[in-house]
Amino acid sequence: MTATRSADAVVVGGGVIGAAIAYHLALAGLERVVVCEQSRIASQGATARSGGLLRLHHTTACDTRLTALSLPTFEQWGEVIGGDCGYRRTGFAMLVGEEHVAALRVNTAVAAEAMSYERVEVIDPDQAGTLFPGLDLAGVAAVAYEPSGGYADPAATATSLIAAARRIGVSEAEGTRVVRVLEREGAVTGVETSAGRIEAPLVVLTSGAWGAESAAHLGVEVPVVPRRIGLAQVALPGAGRRGSDNQLPTCIDDTIGSYFRPGGTDRFFFGVQSHPDVDLEQGAAPLTGDEVNAAVAAVSRRVPAVTSAPLVGTRAGYDGYTPDKRPVIGPAGPDGLYLALGFSGGGFKLAPAVAELAAREISEGEAVIGKAGEPLLEPYRPQRFANGNLITPEAPYAHI
Repeated sequence: MTATRSADAVVVGGGVIGAAIAYHLALAGLERVVVCEQSRIASQGATARSGGLLRLHHTTACDTRLTALSLPTFEQWGEVIGGDCGYRRTGFAMLVGEEHVAALRVNTAVAAEAMSYERVEVIDPDQAGTLFPGLDLAGVAAVAYEPSGGYADPAATATSLIAAARRIGVSEAEGTRVVRVLEREGAVTGVETSAGRIEAPLVVLTSGAWGAESAAHLGVEVPVVPRRIGLAQVALPGAGRRGSDNQLPTCIDDTIGSYFRPGGTDRFFFGVQSHPDVDLEQGAAPLTGDEVNAAVAAVSRRVPAVTSAPLVGTRAGYDGYTPDKRPVIGPAGPDGLYLALGFSGGGFKLAPAVAELAAREISEGEAVIGKAGEPLLEPYRPQRFANGNLITPEAPYAHI
């Protein structure tokens, strides 16, 4: 016979978003918060396969505002959260071709306004090449440069958050799959799990690629499609060493449709194109040689040394993508159900801000308003798809 327990809130999903929301719910005063993770914390979904890029630069002001709220937490992680998130300041560079220079200037101005104390500017390729000699900037017309940009370790970030949450009373249930969310008379009553029932008036779905299925059982339709995502790592001496001939930034390159970053001093990470054909009942298939070779061919146009760099390893996992590639955040369906999923490959850097804002509006019962008077999470509401209010980039690029 399985046991029944009770809680003030159940967070479904133990990635960085779930860990951060659990932590902030406890800070907001909820005494019994349980995180249910079907595998291990930060092991199966998008978090452990994320590149961990930290940047202000986006194509929508709403994303930029959230990132501006998040980045100081990463920079001061030890003091704010405790532990180590693996934050490294490498500088961030956004590379575009001639046809997107105007958009780059618009988006850089929005970033500079959102975080006025940081230097954010557009520089020419020659300047970028001097800063980062490991780059071949042929075909690049302009570069948005953020000296404070960089990366953090996604798995370390999530485990650090869970440790901080545990210190203030949160409990995690690893290896516990949520079978369904329970509801009675229009209100959430808890979850049925592989280890028994947990009664709770609040359930927060942060389960990424798996979240839409859980919501659908309650009649809540959100267009979150699972995709397989990948990350590859090669040995590249000096990639993260200041003054090295191979020094590289954390980077998104719109001209080749890829992202990359150094790792430590002598490693180099780059994204491998996501794939829509997935089976969530199975573990994510390892990246194939053809997939990795295609990614190397693309990235080597910008970082020629990658061509001869030995492969160290690859990772593959699942993430949930929405039609506008922006997350779904907010209440939906029965009272007590809250969604924070569908981050479409961009959730890591937003996690501190999203978690704090979501916990505040859950505990206070109203949306959190930003400095300019705008509800900060309003653009991401689940209802936007049915209402035709998808998030549209103000100054788009070819690939992001």
